[in-house]
Amino acid sequence: MLENFEYTFFDAPVAQKFCEQVHALGLNTEIKQEESGSGEVSFEVMIKGQISDAQAEQIEDLYGELLFGEQAAQIEGNESGAVADACGVQIQLASGEYTTVAVHPHIMNKILSVLTIEEVQKFLSQVAEDIENPKAGPICRRENLPQF
Repeated sequence: MLENFEYTFFDAPVAQKFCEQVHALGLNTEIKQEESGSGEVSFEVMIKGQISDAQAEQIEDLYGELLFGEQAAQIEGNESGAVADACGVQIQLASGEYTTVAVHPHIMNKILSVLTIEEVQKFLSQVAEDIENPKAGPICRRENLPQF
């Protein structure tokens, strides 16, 4: 069981929608508004209590859909410029811990123009796997290359 996850959004209605979807999974949330030194506002959604691995996967899917779907569309279509200066993808390490890989929204929008959220997560998970468990020798001689 995992505990107390946090997710960042840059728009209150999107953060609220995420909370509603997490509540539907039977979990409690809390939204905390934060302001950066430059005056940009973000919304931290904290999921309280214990979370099963299956719930964590569902939450990651919800987060990806909202952050990289609705939130990214708002940022991309914002005529006054992007309101977010970072976004991230959470991946699970071999230890069972989760880490967030930070990606600039401009780069993430480019990536998502050719890959799905699931493909990005699988790719980053494979990168983490190869960093945590280095493999020697040329790639062309490896068996069991990653499949996406």
